[in-house]
Amino acid sequence: MSINYREFIHPEDEAARQQLEAVPGFQTVTKYFMELGIEKFYHGLFMAEKIRLSPTQLPELYGLLPPICGKFGITEPEFYLEMSPEPNAYTMGDKQAFLVVTSGLLAHVGNNDELTAVLAHECGHILCRHVFYRTMASLIVYAADSLGMIGNLAMPVELALNYWSRRSELSADRAELVYLGNSEPVVNVLVRLSGGPAGITGKLNIEEYTAQARYYQDMQNSKWHKILQSAAIMNRQHPFAAVRINEILKWEKSAQYRRLHGILHSSAAGRQCPGCGKEADENAKFCRFCGQKL
Repeated sequence: MSINYREFIHPEDEAARQQLEAVPGFQTVTKYFMELGIEKFYHGLFMAEKIRLSPTQLPELYGLLPPICGKFGITEPEFYLEMSPEPNAYTMGDKQAFLVVTSGLLAHVGNNDELTAVLAHECGHILCRHVFYRTMASLIVYAADSLGMIGNLAMPVELALNYWSRRSELSADRAELVYLGNSEPVVNVLVRLSGGPAGITGKLNIEEYTAQARYYQDMQNSKWHKILQSAAIMNRQHPFAAVRINEILKWEKSAQYRRLHGILHSSAAGRQCPGCGKEADENAKFCRFCGQKL
């Protein structure tokens, strides 16, 4: 049984989206970019520069994605591997979503649970209908950097998109936790992104690290410190790791989380293809998606 994103979306995410849509010129800018055929541009770029994963192309990696999409009730995005030392994953598109993970990310995560956490997070963006605006955020930042003085005219839209983008991460973290049922991989991924690959951070004292995150949150009680940190984050699209850890650990204790996790996993597990991971017909001898013998 799938869940409705409105049941778990972070309130700051929803409020920021409404503020974003009220920014003067936002609708005009978004309409202009869509008329340029941006989605087709990215589709061609990804097919040319990245490796598209499938049941027969790195199936051990691809196979983690279909079960998540099935549980969330979303159309499966095209899945790509990108060569980059930077540990990153992102989702773009509008009518067609594209999910990308970098080789740097694969080198950082410690196991399939952590990689599944990353994929569930990105699918959470799709479930929450974030993908279009996140694509716009990336495009406007690129345009502003390329156009110099003219690009400065887009600054209010860029800052509003960044502000919303940071809040959208909190909703995607919630979707990730609902799918996993365990905050440990969620926190571990944030640890990797903060301190380095599992070979370095695998023996980290997680309790001490989460205490550090709580200490940072307590520092926000100082108005001056809050102003300084707001200035530090304003041009970023992701919240600080400490903020995300505090938010997800707090939400994990809520009745809302327990109810949604129960709903998502209440139905009996369906029969899954060992090749592509998609749900297979109960009496089928071969998978209707990849042809794998069941």
